[in-house]
Amino acid sequence: MYKMSVCAAALAGLLLGLPLQSWSQSTKAKPETAATRVAAARYGDARELEQKGDWAGAMQAYHDAAEQGHGPAQKRLGDIYGNGQGDVQRDYDTSLRWYKRAQEQGEQIPLPFTYPGVRQR
Repeated sequence: MYKMSVCAAALAGLLLGLPLQSWSQSTKAKPETAATRVAAARYGDARELEQKGDWAGAMQAYHDAAEQGHGPAQKRLGDIYGNGQGDVQRDYDTSLRWYKRAQEQGEQIPLPFTYPGVRQR
């Protein structure tokens, strides 16, 4: 019984000592604009085209979305150029540039995302 009282008291003390705020930290989301909706739609088009095997169309759609600042499209271009997928030849310089842009948009890029012999710009 004594152990349970001590545990309950410790838990109560811990809860009282925590600041009164939400457990999850909210990040300031960028306001959705017409441009971000268009970029997200182009990214969706690119995913569909990629699944159908239309690499030329998919790459155009990915580039359209990425140029408008769509982070997931920028990350996907980094993946494609880094692995040389579809009709795209492996290009580490281009891959690194897209990964850096995606990271600036808040995308999580696995570390390390540099490649041996590739200079950073």
